[in-house]
Amino acid sequence: MRILITGGLGFIGSHLIERLSEYELVIVDNKTTNVIDDADCEVIVASIEDIDLAELGEFDVIYHLASFVGPAGILAHSGMIGPVMVENTNKLISLAASNHALLVDISTSEIYGHTQALYEDSPKVCSGAYEVRTEYSVGKLLSEIMVVNSARAGKFQYQIIRPFNIAGPRQKPDGGFVLPRFVIAALTGQSLTVFGDGTQRRAFTDVRDICDAIMLISKSSKTNTAWNIGNPANEMAINDLANVVVEQVGAGKIVHVDPKDIYGDLFSEVPDKIPVIDKVKKEIGWKPTRLFMRTVSNVIDFYRLKVECGYFFDMTTGGTNNDSEMASG
Repeated sequence: MRILITGGLGFIGSHLIERLSEYELVIVDNKTTNVIDDADCEVIVASIEDIDLAELGEFDVIYHLASFVGPAGILAHSGMIGPVMVENTNKLISLAASNHALLVDISTSEIYGHTQALYEDSPKVCSGAYEVRTEYSVGKLLSEIMVVNSARAGKFQYQIIRPFNIAGPRQKPDGGFVLPRFVIAALTGQSLTVFGDGTQRRAFTDVRDICDAIMLISKSSKTNTAWNIGNPANEMAINDLANVVVEQVGAGKIVHVDPKDIYGDLFSEVPDKIPVIDKVKKEIGWKPTRLFMRTVSNVIDFYRLKVECGYFFDMTTGGTNNDSEMASG
């Protein structure tokens, strides 16, 4: 089996390729948000929009993970998120159709845009100002719609996967992701910067559980549908997460800040995001198995080694002086 993975050097991709090592893999990644530098397969360092995918040969499965990432990481791409997502999705649809391949589109929980119980068929809400985060969520939703409508011609099948609040080793803090930010702060004697009042709630899911789900779904005969992937048992307020990190590290001071003081006026928060995963449990047989305290411990162990090698991330500016060290991890 021959498999294409876009964004395969990124956070999710780096864990997914470990599960796909028995297959012939081709990775396309522009290395803007990579967490590893290379992989034991063919790696093409390029953006999807800059290459002719048809020249890469035929594929049986296409995993589309390449994307702008993170509540802070997307800000620099304001105005270009939508166009790039649409162009990339269109190219991958064409490739899937010409290869009669399975297209596994990794979407996002942010398409829902509200805080009610989030089933796969829940309303998708675009509310408030047209913020950068709105462009990201609507771009992801439009990509889903493009995949669904294109597949109706019968030339390819798809799976749409909507992960909720992924966490785990290798996740970078630069995009604004909360767990690595908190862990690095506690390990380096900085304050854990909780955005706003810290009452916003998330349901964190271990990246390895996410990859287990992706593998099961991609092998399932129940194609042409969308799946919520998350761990509602891990629901907690950000204040609680900060306390967990301080307790496990044994150090750290918690402060509440306005994220716009760090990332600028384009930054915005999102509603609480808690998944309902009844569908994937019933129809695929997947459920999360990794305890969140173990996930936190794994992230602490990962970054403790980085810090011992001189890694530092500045909580007051949202910047790091060691990007290359992350890529080697």
